[in-house]
Amino acid sequence: MVRKVILVVGILTFISTLQALSQSFQGSFEFRWTTDPQNQHRIMMLLSDASFTDKAGKIWSVPKGTNIDGASIPAPLWSFAGSPFVGNYRRASVIHDRFCDTKTERASDVHKMFREAMEADGVGYLERLSKYMAVSAYSVVTGACGKEEDTLRKLFSSNDFQGVLKSDELFKQLDTYKVDMRKLDTVASRADTIKSIAKIENPLTFAALTEFRRIPSNQNYATLETAIKAEQPTEAEADQLVLLANATVPEGSISLPGQ
Repeated sequence: MVRKVILVVGILTFISTLQALSQSFQGSFEFRWTTDPQNQHRIMMLLSDASFTDKAGKIWSVPKGTNIDGASIPAPLWSFAGSPFVGNYRRASVIHDRFCDTKTERASDVHKMFREAMEADGVGYLERLSKYMAVSAYSVVTGACGKEEDTLRKLFSSNDFQGVLKSDELFKQLDTYKVDMRKLDTVASRADTIKSIAKIENPLTFAALTEFRRIPSNQNYATLETAIKAEQPTEAEADQLVLLANATVPEGSISLPGQ
C-alpha cells in the first residue's frame, strides 16, 4: 500500500514538473517604441521572435516585426486592472495582444492562455484570476479579441460544468436575455434569478462579475477582486462564471431601464 502511494505521488509530481516545463516563454521580448502620433506613441515593435508554450504544450508564437499596442487590455481598464506595459504580466499581454488581433483563435482560448502566461510570469492567483475574468467579460462587448463565440452555446456544450447546476430551466431563462435584451429589469435581479436557478457555488463572484460586465469601473473591479479573494473559485469554476455572466448580461456595459 505504501509503495502504491509513493508511486502515485511520484507520478503526480512528474506530471506537475512536465506542466511547469511546458508553461514557459521563449524569446527576449525586446521592443522598439514607434513614433506614430495618431496612436499617441503607444505602439511597440517586437525586435525578435517570441512565444509562449501553454500547459497543454501549444505554442503561441509572435513573429519579429509585430506591432503591439496593448489594446488586448482595453484602455478603460488600465486605471484599475493595470496597463499592459507595466507589471509582471507584460510578456503575457504581448502574446494576448497578438492573438486578440489575429482572430485566429477563439476568444475564450486566448483569455485562458493569458491566464496561464500570467501564472508563468509569477503573477499571483488573485491578480491573474481577476484580470482574466475582467478582460474576458469586457472583450465580449467590444468584440476586440479573437473569434466571435456564441456564449450560450459554449456554456451548455461544456463537458466540465463546475460550480453551476446545468438545467433546461437555466438555458430557457438565459435565452430570454439573449432574445429580449431590453427587458425592464435590473442586472442585479437577473443575477439573483440565475443564482437561484443554477445554485451557483460562488455567488459573490458571480454577482460582482455581472455588475462589472454592466459597468467596468474601478469600484466594480475592486468588488470583483474582493469576491474572488473571499470565495477562491477554481479556474474551471471561473471559466463557467465568465460564460454565465456574459449570457446573463449579453449587452454589457450599458445601464438598463430602471437602473
